[in-house]
Amino acid sequence: MNAPTARLSTNADWRVSRLDLTDSTNQQLLEAAEKGNAAPGDVLIAEQQSAGRGRQGRQWLSPIGGLYLSTLIEDREGWGPIWALVVGLAAHQAIGNLLGREAHELKLKWPNDLMLDDRKLAGILIERAGERQPWWLVMGIGINVHVPEQRKPDIAYLQDIAPDATADILAERLLEALSALRKAFAQGGKAMIRKAWLDHAWRLGGPVSCHVDGRKLHGTFRDLDGDGALLLELADGTIRKISGGVVHFGTEQEAG
Repeated sequence: MNAPTARLSTNADWRVSRLDLTDSTNQQLLEAAEKGNAAPGDVLIAEQQSAGRGRQGRQWLSPIGGLYLSTLIEDREGWGPIWALVVGLAAHQAIGNLLGREAHELKLKWPNDLMLDDRKLAGILIERAGERQPWWLVMGIGINVHVPEQRKPDIAYLQDIAPDATADILAERLLEALSALRKAFAQGGKAMIRKAWLDHAWRLGGPVSCHVDGRKLHGTFRDLDGDGALLLELADGTIRKISGGVVHFGTEQEAG
C-alpha cells in the first residue's frame, strides 16, 4: 500500500498507513488485497472520505475530525460474520475508556452500530476480500469524534462528552482492544463473543420491525444465535432468525 506510515503506538499485529483523503478506506483495502498489495494486519486510516459507506450501501458522511479506519484480517478462527460483533466490542471498549462515568450510555446496536445516549456514534462495515480460505475480511469503522458546526440531532459526537478525544487516540485504543479481544476469545469462541456482546446490547427485549425477503415482520428482540443473527420472537411465540435486511428498533420508524 502506497501511503505514509502513521505515527501511532500500536503493537506488532498492525501495520498502519494513513491518507489525507480517499474515497473509502474499505474500498482501498479491498482493491489492494485483490491485487496482492495488502496482507492481514494492514490498517488504513483516512483523515477524510469522499465516498464512505455503511451497511446496505448507505452513505457514511466522513468530514475531517472523525476516525475512518479499515483493517484487513485473516479469519483463522472461522468466526465469519460474528467478526462484526468482535469489532463492535473492541470499539465499545476503546470508546468506553474515554467516556468515564458516561460509558454506561454506550450500547451496541445489532448488527453494526454503536449508540451513545440513543444516538448513533459509530458504524461498522465488514466485507470479504476475495474467495480465499480462510477468509480475508476488511473491517471498517467510522466514529463521529469532532462536533461540527451544524450537528444532526440523531448523531452523537464523542467530543461532546470527552473533549480531549482525538481520532489518533481512538485508533490506538481500538487496535489494542481488537488484538486483546481476539486473544481473549480464542478459547471461548463464538459463544463467548455472543455473551459479551449481549451484555451491551441496545434495546434487547424491545420491539423490532423488519423487512425480510419482501415480508414485514414485527416482534421482540430476544437473543442472538451462535453466528450473531438476531432472534426475533413473533406474536405467536415463534422465533425467526434475522441475518440481514432492514431492521428498526423500538420507536424508530417502522421498516417501510
